[in-house]
Amino acid sequence: MTRILLYGENWEGTHVDSISKVLMNKGIDHQIFDFFRIMHKDYSSRVLNKIFRELTYSSNERLVNTLFLSKFYEYKPAVVLISKGINIFPETLFKMQKHGARIVNWNPDDFFNKLNSTKNLLNSTSLYDNVYSARKHLFDEYKAKGIRNPVYLEWYYIPWLHKKIENPDREFVKKIRFVGTYSKRRHEIINAIHSNYQVEIWGSGWDMSKLRMKGNVNINKLLKQSEFPQIMSQCSINLNILTKENRDETNLKVFEIPASNGFMLSEKTNGISEILKSEIDCKFFDPKTSDNLNEQINNVFTMKENDFLLMRQNGYEKIVNNNNSIVNRVDFIINDLQLK
Repeated sequence: MTRILLYGENWEGTHVDSISKVLMNKGIDHQIFDFFRIMHKDYSSRVLNKIFRELTYSSNERLVNTLFLSKFYEYKPAVVLISKGINIFPETLFKMQKHGARIVNWNPDDFFNKLNSTKNLLNSTSLYDNVYSARKHLFDEYKAKGIRNPVYLEWYYIPWLHKKIENPDREFVKKIRFVGTYSKRRHEIINAIHSNYQVEIWGSGWDMSKLRMKGNVNINKLLKQSEFPQIMSQCSINLNILTKENRDETNLKVFEIPASNGFMLSEKTNGISEILKSEIDCKFFDPKTSDNLNEQINNVFTMKENDFLLMRQNGYEKIVNNNNSIVNRVDFIINDLQLK
């Protein structure tokens, strides 16, 4: 049976963790190499973390490649599936290919996003046998820059984490909630929300945001994946804002929010419109104007309850009934690579 070596960050809900659980349920032989624990050792404070990670970055990166190759030689996989791979030397991948392994990449980020790319990754693009990506609008550019075989694979929800909670007695709050990492663009859009509306944020990087000073905004600690359905389903609006640096047309939240029975108000793109229909499955706003965002927020808050519940249910059914889970995506990869 085919052996698969997974490379990435390994904790609940990550790309690699989710793929691994699907492979395990299918009885497919696989192992995980978790680079994150090598590259990001925790010290006693945030300041020390930053200092020591910068000082040890190069040596830790070399260690990652040494241990990754050692794991490869020991395990002898037929396929190496990499999530992102910014710390992998091109020589490491070349050595694996010389031993007959098929090297594939399923990158959560845009390969050419300057905030989430490195020379290692850019110099390795031509080595990948397959690159799976939801950014089909970038494929011509990807091919021109050396990616030989980009394959369109959309985002997903994780059925054991993103699911409807049957709890009719739960408290329902008239709030706007956003889950996602900080970016300047996201800050500007959320900052434009009228002060009459209560906003709650979960995600990394918001600690120093000036939004903390606004009376209508509450910034929380990181949200556990297991808490996601409750948070999404208990409020009127779950805001979805894409990441400009990744040149996204879609993202995970397009699938995670409806699958968790949350009502989604998302910025509109062609990609999202192909998945969910405006005024049927969710509502859209134009990120270029704060007036439109606040208008759409008001429209949601003033919807008749039956209309609101119907739209939310439509979004839920559209996602969960149309092969959009991580299981479906892994099935696609298995079939695409003709694995047995």
